Amino acid sequence: MPPAVDIPTGLGKTAVMAVWLLARAAGARLPRRLVYVVDRRAVVDQATDFALELRKRLAADALAQIRAQLGLGDRPLPISTLRGKHVDNREWMADPTSPAIIVGTVDMIGSRLLFEGYGVSRRMRPYQAGLLGCDTLVLLDEAHLSLPFQRLLRSIEVGKEHFANQPSETPPSQQFGGDCGSAAIIPPLKLLPLSATLGGRIACRNPFTINRKDRENQVVHQRLHARKVLVVENLNNDEKLQVALAGRTWSLAREEAEKAGRPVRTVTYCNSRRVAENVKRLLVRQAKREKTEAAVILFVGGRRIYERESAAKELEQYGLLADCEGPPANPVFLVATSAGEVGVDLSADHMVCDLVAWERMVQRLGRVNRRGSGSARIVVIDQGPPTEKAAGRGGIERHLAVKVLLNSLPQCEQGYLAGPAMLLDAGQSEDRQERIETGSTAMPLYPPLTRSLLDAWAMTSVAEHAGRPEVQPWLRGWIDDEPQTTVVWRKYLPIQVRSTAAGPRAAPLPEATVKTFFDAASPHTTERLETETKWVVDWLKKRLRTMMRKLKGARGSRVDGNDTGQIGDYLIPPFHRDMPIAFLLDSGNAFERVLTPLEVVDSMSARVLHRILAGRVVVVDARVSGLNDGLLDAACGDLVPTAENNWGVAESANEQPWTGEAVQSSIRVGVVCHDEREGGVDQKHSSRRAAEQQQQGAWMETWASPYPVVGNDTPKHWLIVEKWRNEASEEDTRGITAVAQRLDAHQRQAALEAERIANKLGLPSAYRDMLVGAARHHDDGKRAVRWQRAFNAPSKGGPYAKTEGPFNRYVLGGFRHELQSVLDVMENGIDGLSPGEPEFDLALHLIATHHGYSRPTIGIEGCDSLPPTAVANWAYEIATRFARLQREWGPWGLAWWEALLRSADQRASRDVGAPKGKLRTGASHESPASIASAADAWR
Repeated sequence: MPPAVDIPTGLGKTAVMAVWLLARAAGARLPRRLVYVVDRRAVVDQATDFALELRKRLAADALAQIRAQLGLGDRPLPISTLRGKHVDNREWMADPTSPAIIVGTVDMIGSRLLFEGYGVSRRMRPYQAGLLGCDTLVLLDEAHLSLPFQRLLRSIEVGKEHFANQPSETPPSQQFGGDCGSAAIIPPLKLLPLSATLGGRIACRNPFTINRKDRENQVVHQRLHARKVLVVENLNNDEKLQVALAGRTWSLAREEAEKAGRPVRTVTYCNSRRVAENVKRLLVRQAKREKTEAAVILFVGGRRIYERESAAKELEQYGLLADCEGPPANPVFLVATSAGEVGVDLSADHMVCDLVAWERMVQRLGRVNRRGSGSARIVVIDQGPPTEKAAGRGGIERHLAVKVLLNSLPQCEQGYLAGPAMLLDAGQSEDRQERIETGSTAMPLYPPLTRSLLDAWAMTSVAEHAGRPEVQPWLRGWIDDEPQTTVVWRKYLPIQVRSTAAGPRAAPLPEATVKTFFDAASPHTTERLETETKWVVDWLKKRLRTMMRKLKGARGSRVDGNDTGQIGDYLIPPFHRDMPIAFLLDSGNAFERVLTPLEVVDSMSARVLHRILAGRVVVVDARVSGLNDGLLDAACGDLVPTAENNWGVAESANEQPWTGEAVQSSIRVGVVCHDEREGGVDQKHSSRRAAEQQQQGAWMETWASPYPVVGNDTPKHWLIVEKWRNEASEEDTRGITAVAQRLDAHQRQAALEAERIANKLGLPSAYRDMLVGAARHHDDGKRAVRWQRAFNAPSKGGPYAKTEGPFNRYVLGGFRHELQSVLDVMENGIDGLSPGEPEFDLALHLIATHHGYSRPTIGIEGCDSLPPTAVANWAYEIATRFARLQREWGPWGLAWWEALLRSADQRASRDVGAPKGKLRTGASHESPASIASAADAWR
C-alpha cells in the first residue's frame, strides 16, 4: 500500500473500498475489515452510499466467483454505518473471517479502539476493540482534519508511540504488542490516510496521487478545471455577519437566476450554528416579503439520526447532491455549518460563506459546481481578523494567511479562479506551502499513548479506575471545544407511582432495578442527539420552567405534554415538581443519577448543571418535548417521536410512529396490561402487538417490572422491554431464544464454528485445537441448578444452554456461569490440552471472558459449588491470568482471541436447529452416555 492517498476533491477517493475488495478477492494479504473514518457527523456520506452500491453490485450472478473468493457465498457483504438501517447492526462482528465495511466517526471508531466505546456496554467493549484493533484497514478520510487521531492510529500500527526524537530502543512499557511472538499470529491493523489537501501535514513520501495521464482523462479534466470564480468582500463595520450573508446570498441567487433564465441552488456556509439559524430565518423572511416560493434548508449537526434521514431526503428532493440532474422548479437555499463541509457529496450552483481556516475553505470550494458542468460564483465575506481572545493559538496569523492565499489565486475579469486544478497547481511552491501551513488550523497538542494507559482502559470489567482517563484527548487532542451532552427522549422510564395524601406521586424504581432497565433498554444510536452541553443546560431549564408554570396554573397536581394523563391508551405518571424527569447515564449507558424539575429549575445553577451534564447521556421524559426540526428548541412543545414505539403504529393522534427501514432499532419498550402479558385476551391493547403476529416469536421479553397506575397500588400493568431475537449482545438476554437449545448441542455447534473460524484464519494447529476446546466447554457452568432454574429451563431433556424463558435475575443471584465453567474445566480438563501449557492457560481465559467479564474481575455471588473463600481465590487466579496473558499477547491481541470465541458462541446461539457437523479428530467430544449421565445428574 502507499503511505497515503492525495487526490483532489470530487475525483472519487472513496473507490479505495472497491480496490480493497477486489484485491482481497485476488488473494492480496490485506486486512479483512475495512473501516472508513469520517470527521463529521454528516446526514449522508459518500462512503456509506459507495459501500451500499458495492454490496448491491456484488450480489449480481456475474460476480459469483468474486463472492466465493471473498468467502461470502450467498451472504451479502456486511456493512455497518452511522446512519439508516445499518446503524449499530453489528454485521461486522458476526463473523471475524468475513470481509466487512464499517463507516464511522473519529469518536465512534477511536473510542472503541481504546476499549472505551461511546454508547457500548463494558462487556461488549473488548469484543469490538479486538476486531477493530486487529485485521483492519483504516481509511482516514480528510486525514488533515484529524491529525491527533492519525498519529494514534499510526502508533497502533507500528506497535509503539512515535516521537520525533525517539531512540531506536523502545522501553517495554511503550510496546503495544505482546512478548510471545504474537505478531506472527495476530493480523495487524493498517492505516491509509486519504486527503484532498495533504500538503506537508502528513509525514510521508510519495503518496498516491494523480499523474499526467490521469489529468488527460475527460472526466478528470472537466472536474479539475471546473469554473469557480471567487471574490472576497469585506464586512462593513456597522453590519452583522448574518445580515451580510443572507443579503448577499439572496442577491447572488437572483442575479444568477436572471442570467440563466431559471432558478438556481445556492449554498451558504456559516462558522457558527447561531449565525446559520439567523441566516435561514432572514432568507425565509425575504422569500415571504417578495412572495417567492423558495426552499430554505438548514444543514447543521446536533440532530438525531431519525431527523437526519429526513434531511437526507430533503437534499435529494431539491437536487443538492452531486449526481442530481436538472434545474430546480424554485430557488433553493442551503444554509450549512461545518457539518456540510466533509463527507457529503453536495454540489450547489453558487456559494456564499464567511472566511475560515484554509483546509475548511478548500472543502467548501469542493461543494460547489462539483462535477464541473457549469460556472459557479463564490462570494467570501471577510468578517475581519478575530480578537486575540477568540482567535486562540495562531488565530490572527491564520486569518491573514488565508486572505493572502485567496488573493494569490489566478485572476480573471470577475475575480479569482478557485477550481481544483488552480488549488492543486498553486500549492507546489515552497513559499505557498508554508503559507498553507500557517493558514490551516493548528494541530492541537495531544498526550502520548502508553502501555500503562492501554492496560487501564483494557480492564473493562472494572467500573471505576483512577488511572483510566477519558479518551477524548487521544482522539482529538487538547482542544477548546465545548463539552458535549447526549439527549434521548423516552415515554416509558423506570418509574413507580404511589398514592399519597397530596395525590399520586412518581418516584424512581430501586437503583438496582433502574440499572438493569438501562442495561436492557440502553439508548439506541438512532435516538441520540449529541450537542453542546451549554445548549442542553439552557434548553432543559427553560423547558422545565415552562412545565412548572403550567403546573401552577393547572387544576390539581398534574400537567402533561399533551394535557392528558396518557399517551394513547397507556397511562403515564402525572407530572409534579419532584418527580424523576431525567435519568443521567455515563458514556457507556450505565445509570448514575436522577434529576427532578425542582432540582434543575430551583436548586441548581447553570454552572452546576453544566458540570453534571457534560459528557453524559440525559434520558428525559418525552413530555419535556423541546425538539423542532431535529434541533433543540425550548419554545416547542410538540410531542417528540420516540424509539420505544417500534410496533409500527402511532399511539396517539398527534404522534408519528417510529417506523421505516431507516430508523428501526432492535428494542422496544412499553406498558402492557397484566392479562396481555400473561397471554390473556385484551382487545384494547391488542393493536400494540399486531405488527408481530406475522413473525411469531420475533420479539422476546428481556426485562419487566410492575407498573402501578395512579390511585391503585395493585400492579395491573407491566413496564416491559422486548428485544429482537438473535440481536442480543448480553448473556442474560442471549440465554433466551425462540427454541430451547440443549447444552451439548449448543457447545458442539460452538466448537464447529470455532473450528471453521480457525481454519479460515489459518491458525496454527495448536491454537486451532485450543479455540475448539474452549468453545466445546465454554458453557459447562450452565449445568448448575441455579442457572437452569433462573432461565426457566424445561424439566426434561436438560441441561439446556438456551431456553424460552422467562428469565428470573433474582433466582440467578449474580451467579456467573463462566466462573463455574472455569472451575469445571480445571477439574475435568480439555481433550488435547494439558494444564500448564500456554494453550491451556489461554483457553481458560477465553472461557472466563466469553461474556465480557474477567477483565480482570468477575462476580463470585451465587457460586454454590465451593465456599466463598475458595471461590474468591479462583477469581483472583482468573484476574492474574488476564494480566499475564495481556502482557504476552498485547491488549488488542488478547481481545482478538476473545472475539473469536465470542463470535463462535453467538453464531451457535443463532444456529438453533442447524445441521449437525463433525469435529476434527482430536477435538473434544461428549459421548451419548456422558450426556445422558449429565442430564440425569441435573434432574
